[in-house]
Amino acid sequence: MVTVADIIALPAFTRVEPIAPCEGAERREVRNVGILDCPPDYNEYSVYKPGELILTNLGFAYGNPDLAEKSLLAMMRRDVAAIAIKTVYEPPISDAVRAASEACGVPLYLYDGAYHETVAYQSLALIQRDRDELDKGRALDELMVAHDGDRVRMRLSSLVGVTGSKLQCFAFALRAGDTCSFYAMLDSVSLAMAGGGGLRKEFPAIESVGVCRYREHILAFVSYSSANEEERSAAEERCLAVAAQEAGLYGGASETMHLSDGDLAIRQALAAVASAQRQGRRLVRWADLHLASFAIAARHDRLFMSASELHRSKLAAYDEGHGTELVRTAEALVGRHGDVKAVADELHQHPNTVRYRMRKMKAVLGIAREDDKALVNLLSLVFLPDLAIG
Repeated sequence: MVTVADIIALPAFTRVEPIAPCEGAERREVRNVGILDCPPDYNEYSVYKPGELILTNLGFAYGNPDLAEKSLLAMMRRDVAAIAIKTVYEPPISDAVRAASEACGVPLYLYDGAYHETVAYQSLALIQRDRDELDKGRALDELMVAHDGDRVRMRLSSLVGVTGSKLQCFAFALRAGDTCSFYAMLDSVSLAMAGGGGLRKEFPAIESVGVCRYREHILAFVSYSSANEEERSAAEERCLAVAAQEAGLYGGASETMHLSDGDLAIRQALAAVASAQRQGRRLVRWADLHLASFAIAARHDRLFMSASELHRSKLAAYDEGHGTELVRTAEALVGRHGDVKAVADELHQHPNTVRYRMRKMKAVLGIAREDDKALVNLLSLVFLPDLAIG
């Protein structure tokens, strides 16, 4: 999705000034570009569609502030993405227009810069680029549906140009509340990771670098040649350092693996960056997730999740029918690693009450003859996927 923030970050704009405060203005989606060069006398601008970026200099209303006001108010009623007014004619902006902009959420900007045709060309080029990036994202989705090593290798080569024997994936996400252009960040990462062949020149072990958009993330792929382990490790550490320096972004890094396992590298990097976002850390490596990595893997396995849900539902159904708290007690047992006294303290119950509930759980789950250690081991697997959320 191309946003207003993406558009006003284009080089065609040399100075941009918002006319009125509009909450969420820069996050509004831009689907097309239109040029306003006439009054709203015919059909109240019905040819303009919601989501369009409107470019104008209000030249047709020069010397007529009432017409300028009427035109801008009519255009805002079309729910366009934004209106950018070139300052060549010193356009009059009335208080009514400012109030309407703030009320309806359609942002207005005064700008200096290139002619409308240049702004429109750059904007439409960005919109097309976004469509191309979305196509890459869909291709990556298909890549991760079913593992096929040869297909993964060929698809990554065609999508982002990576070759080599080993691959590492870095995933980036914008920090919450950051109004920076997504594509400005994408270009920044591309420059840092792949620009001018900097990393490749510095480390011959790096064979190729490719960067693309994947949904609301930026993915950077770094492939390594069959250099010795020391050279490859040094190159990897340099890439991690570059990734950690990207201001305004959370980063996640996969392990280095064979190029044919690139789909796993993507999953690892996405899981790592999600953890970075939750923890407020700049960069997290997949290897640093430890137990959480197993929880994440479990959540992506349908067979595991069905087994987990089967056992969980048995406990939940018993609770619902008998007014008990087996599920809550089971979660506490997992969190306290089977320490009955610690669970009793957490739930404000007597330890014998916890032991009674454990016997009831074993009966409900069909393992009445197993010992308490076996129950806790089973519950640890049943509730393992929950760790991916924390």
